[in-house]
Amino acid sequence: MRLLYVADVRVDLYLVNALREASHVVDASHCSADGLALASGDAYQAIVADWSASFARAAADFAASTAARALLLVIMPAGHEAERAAVLAAGADACFTRPVPFIELEARLEALARLVRRRQRGETLAAGLAPAERALRLNGLSTSLSAREFQLMQLLLDHPGEVIDLERLSQHIQDEDAEPRPDLTRASLQRLRRKLDAAGAEGVLRLVAGHGYVFDPRRQPWKIS
Repeated sequence: MRLLYVADVRVDLYLVNALREASHVVDASHCSADGLALASGDAYQAIVADWSASFARAAADFAASTAARALLLVIMPAGHEAERAAVLAAGADACFTRPVPFIELEARLEALARLVRRRQRGETLAAGLAPAERALRLNGLSTSLSAREFQLMQLLLDHPGEVIDLERLSQHIQDEDAEPRPDLTRASLQRLRRKLDAAGAEGVLRLVAGHGYVFDPRRQPWKIS
């Protein structure tokens, strides 16, 4: 998952490093204005706002800036029960008090991500792949895929809206004993993107420079059926 960690006083380097060690891609900022500007893009699946004051206002600002595209988790000092409720009412998806047990933060991120994936499957993905035909059924039509393209599509469909790095994509389509070939993976992704574009699903598979690829069916008003 690609995360944005924003602190209004100081960056908790332990927390940032722990998130990175858990295989998340994390950008960090100690400037609230810069953080809000970064959050307004569509590059992040989750925002972690580590705040010391004006908690509900911060939650409302970040919730508005992300336009509900990213999960919003707020960290605040202990002893503010009414403020925690206000933070959730203002748009936060979860609220933690310091010190934050990393294991709980990581578990909550994964739980929230599962809910998002379920909602996206229910709202956007009506069916998907046809294994017997090795094809993608899209808008009532069947698009044939190569073996590698089919495997890549399986992984991407399981993680809609999530940026997946090239190494993970390469490992998914290689035999356990084979050396991953990023060049072959890139070529397969390019062919897959052309097939999606030709089927009327332009832009749903795209490269996030420096991070990986994302399959986001919400970018176009189409359904897989």
